[in-house]
Amino acid sequence: MRFVKVEIEIDQTLLDEAMQRYRVRSPREAVNLALRSLLVADSEADVDENDPFGLAALDPRRAHNAG
Repeated sequence: MRFVKVEIEIDQTLLDEAMQRYRVRSPREAVNLALRSLLVADSEADVDENDPFGLAALDPRRAHNAG
């Protein structure tokens, strides 16, 4: 495994919650866990090319029309 140094801006509240919830020891571990989780979920799901992050699930209009 090869690591590269990347500077990112990240929501501190989300980072703290992720680190506590998943018991990771560093921001680096939290970001790596998040990236791995996204890739695993992506490989297991049928990804909509128009919505690769699945954000349509957050649209209340779509949820109302689906049911």
